Amino acid sequence: MMKLKYLLGTALIGSLSFSSCMDKFAEINTDPSIVTTPDIRYLFTQGLNEFIPSDYWSWYYDFTNMLHWGQVTVTSNTNLLNQPANSSGTGNVLRVLKIMREIDYQIQTMSEEDPVKAAQYKYVQAMMKTLVVYMGIQDTDMYGSMPYSEAALARYTDPALLTPKYDTQEEMFTSFDEDLVQAFKTLSNPVVVNGESVSQISLGYQDYVYQGDAKKWATFCNSLRLKVAVRLLHVNKKRALEIAQEVTNNSDYVLTANGTDCSNNFIYNQGSEWYHSQEDPTPGYGTKVLIDFMVQNQDPRVRFFFAKNDLNSKVIQAFFDSEAELGDKCESKIPDFIMDKIDYEVVNGKKVFKGWKAPGEPWVRYYGMPLTINASSDEAYTDYYDPTGKLHKVKLNDTELTYEVASAMQMEMYEGNRDYTFPDAPGAEIVQDKTDRPFYAMYFSAGEVNLYLAELKLVGATLPQSAQTYFNDGIKNSVEAWDYIAGANHIPYYDNAFDANEATIGLKNGELDALLTKDAYKLNGTDDLEKVYIQQRLNFIFMPNDMYVSMRRSGVPTKTSKYLKFENFRKDGADYILPRRCPMFSGDPTDQNYNNYQQALKDEGFTIGSNAEVLNKERVWYDNGAPEFGAGPNF
Repeated sequence: MMKLKYLLGTALIGSLSFSSCMDKFAEINTDPSIVTTPDIRYLFTQGLNEFIPSDYWSWYYDFTNMLHWGQVTVTSNTNLLNQPANSSGTGNVLRVLKIMREIDYQIQTMSEEDPVKAAQYKYVQAMMKTLVVYMGIQDTDMYGSMPYSEAALARYTDPALLTPKYDTQEEMFTSFDEDLVQAFKTLSNPVVVNGESVSQISLGYQDYVYQGDAKKWATFCNSLRLKVAVRLLHVNKKRALEIAQEVTNNSDYVLTANGTDCSNNFIYNQGSEWYHSQEDPTPGYGTKVLIDFMVQNQDPRVRFFFAKNDLNSKVIQAFFDSEAELGDKCESKIPDFIMDKIDYEVVNGKKVFKGWKAPGEPWVRYYGMPLTINASSDEAYTDYYDPTGKLHKVKLNDTELTYEVASAMQMEMYEGNRDYTFPDAPGAEIVQDKTDRPFYAMYFSAGEVNLYLAELKLVGATLPQSAQTYFNDGIKNSVEAWDYIAGANHIPYYDNAFDANEATIGLKNGELDALLTKDAYKLNGTDDLEKVYIQQRLNFIFMPNDMYVSMRRSGVPTKTSKYLKFENFRKDGADYILPRRCPMFSGDPTDQNYNNYQQALKDEGFTIGSNAEVLNKERVWYDNGAPEFGAGPNF
């Protein structure tokens, strides 16, 4: 794969392709440093580089909050769990929107001189539009109105449009769907000018997602409409079901299979030296309720989303050795919930590790943390939180080490240049994985599409397959695709085990078939819609915005679930109010668009600040009519 520095090439706006550069310079008869005609292929690559649905700031603020609110992760700092101190804010879509504006401008300018030459870029133009819609959906999901239809147009208008209007969320979703329909029509048909078909410019690896494959882009584009459809279910169910039917009517262009090496999915990698982030957001540990559910059902995705804890057989033996050496003075302690899974014998008065009890490695290495507020100071959870800071430490060979008994979110699924130290006994030789690897992200997939179709079928859409078929395929596609991503990112234990009593974590033969026999993983007429939403939730764990939107739309997990419960954050059982949108801030009166921003807030009924009760009550447009958190589906 090309390196990023080569892919970027001359991709910046205002740059020029240097092929036949001497001829170009002769044509313009001016200094080469002031050339102004960019190569549209490189503009597209720049737009793809700016397409970042999960950057550092999103994880540091919004996504980490959503994971906590969504009962995916927990940290010890839970006193103000529902009070977001900051946010990444809107504006991510502008990074790609401004590139699209330049592509549109260049094609329009070219068309005035040479319509046939301009028409060669129609597919590129449609691909860029699809990226913009994707980012626009994510921006508006938690923030509502924003500049969109008039945004990033100032340099192309006279007088300059410096105060773009704030489109309402309803207007944006109408635009999103119309734009996807038009982009799909372009990508799925020949481009014709004056009765003649016009060959399209080949992007090759300037498009490092689909290598310029128009069929795959058209499939992505058509299927992306389902992301729009499910968001409309509570405000315009009729239109949502129509969109689902229109999408599946184009049966050759629906993303319902991963393809070889998951090549049908939107898998994103900028190049061999792209690691995604140089920073280290720390969303925390998985919650006990979630990890217990996944382990009990032996869902392989728990191994891709969360890290093994530190208590491998070597560390277990170190605890035993410390106990034998120090006797009554030993304060170290293997938590009871882990000790129950250890098979050992006593030799000469000392415990010796023999193996793991059922369900065995790797399942016995995944444990979540209680999510109850102030659980760290609750004696019932001493084994988890080690409040004295002594229980999870082992001192041997003049070395003292502290071990993690719970499973943190696997952030090598976020960043390719993290280092990992394999847990071992104190004093043992340190073994690390310090290899920097190109990072692979998955932003849209057959698993997501099939689970949307299962949902839409259950709520009344006329679709060609049964909800059961979509559901089964959604689970299979999701597990297989996340297995592929975990392998591509070479997360710890995917390729190799560290000691003889460990197992690797890649997908094993027979696991998927066994998974589909579990009650929560099959539709049988009981709680079917809830089961679909549980699967959406699991598929979206490393796409926190979509995870939280699904939870908000569905009311799943539910407080009364037989499968995966929404747990109360408070030990006394009292309600704990969670935000339904991200906070808005007062804005800068010196900003030229300040008045439009203030009017948008007024029209939406949004007030300023981070109060959870306010953020729960003041909903974005398409959230109106959706159930309360934990209440379950209300269709």
